[in-house]
Amino acid sequence: MPDIPNIPWTALYWIDVLAILHFVISYYRNCYRNGYRIDFWHVQLFLVCVFPNMLLLPFSKSDVNMIVVGSDMDGIVAALPTVFLITLLGYVAILAGGGLWRLKAGLGLRNAAYRTLNLLPHCSMMLMSSREVLVFQAVLCVVLQWLLLAYYFSRSGFAFDLRGYTFANPALRPVALLISNYSINIGSHCLARYVDTKERVLLVCTLVLTFGLVFFGARGNLAYIYIPVLVCYLVMLRTRISLPRITGLGIVILVIAFYLGNVRAGDYDVGGFFDSLAYLLLFGNNFSDLRDFAWVYSSWDHVFWGGKTYLVALLSFMPRFSSQFRNTWAVGVMTTTIIGQDPEVFGLRPGSFGEGFFNFGVFGVIAVGLLVGIIVRRVDLDTKRFLTTSPPSMMRAFASTTLLNVSATVAITAGFSAFYVLAGMYLFTWLCLCTQRMFRPTTVTVD
Repeated sequence: MPDIPNIPWTALYWIDVLAILHFVISYYRNCYRNGYRIDFWHVQLFLVCVFPNMLLLPFSKSDVNMIVVGSDMDGIVAALPTVFLITLLGYVAILAGGGLWRLKAGLGLRNAAYRTLNLLPHCSMMLMSSREVLVFQAVLCVVLQWLLLAYYFSRSGFAFDLRGYTFANPALRPVALLISNYSINIGSHCLARYVDTKERVLLVCTLVLTFGLVFFGARGNLAYIYIPVLVCYLVMLRTRISLPRITGLGIVILVIAFYLGNVRAGDYDVGGFFDSLAYLLLFGNNFSDLRDFAWVYSSWDHVFWGGKTYLVALLSFMPRFSSQFRNTWAVGVMTTTIIGQDPEVFGLRPGSFGEGFFNFGVFGVIAVGLLVGIIVRRVDLDTKRFLTTSPPSMMRAFASTTLLNVSATVAITAGFSAFYVLAGMYLFTWLCLCTQRMFRPTTVTVD
């Protein structure tokens, strides 16, 4: 896709405003007026497209970004119009995917897709069917966490950045990823079952797993445990919670997440943190999708990767350091190498459409957008159905949200190894349930 020449920034801003206005109208008509104050469809649109790309467009061209990108800023500003329109195409593709899921053409395709996508929710319900199996796996996760942390503390002293330590010691990274992904999945399933059953041992398991993950240094680990259940709970409340309260809750979560980032870096100064909060939000590396996409695009040789990063993702059961192919074509390695940075110490966020574009051009963007739209619409409809029936079922609603892992890893394959952990967890759960049934005493009724 060639650069789009001489597009005025004024025109770009008008396109941006119209796209944001479309999102606001959609939220009002399809969410607010239908009795919800929040739903998964609009949450995902906001997090994937609206906030990092549309709302932050003016800030992506600011000279303040030179603190991070240095002398590459001129190339980034030149690439931003092209990159913004690519992400806008992805946004339109997501909308089209959501429309396709709701379309009933009578060809049986939707039913076939539903059965295929139902595999993950079914396995999650299997995991949540037994409190004993959940608690057993939670205890196993805690043991694995503290074995790894004991090794980490013995080598580097007490700290909150195991993630940084694994970057310096790549052989330990697959172990840390396995344990963190396993803990996230078990913790979130414990929390979802607790909301329905109020079994306190499951809440304790969730909190203990959360405490261990704090030391792993990745704030996303904590978010993945709580955010899906929290959004489900807010959907269930419907009009019993106001939009300002939801906004305030979101701000509190955001502030805590940013502060944990400072703690990970060893900075505990609360006053200095609040002084730098606006910079972290608008110019930091947390929501820098559009800027980073343009950064890579400005140095890219315009030779498509032809799906190599997706093949690397399929091979993610292998440690990256053991495979030259993976060590060369992993998406994180490719994006940082293109801009001349060291992938062992630097990371970029080219958004949900960057990888699809660099592999297959606009066709990759459309394909990713359609798949994300189909999955998110399915999750949105499922959660509303399960949470508005009587009685509402948090477990069934949460089980459907596991499909969001599919859309996230297709859009950004860096976390694809989590799928293998998920598959292993489901297989281990099935074995545990089979063993439980073998040793469960049977009752015999005597007439």
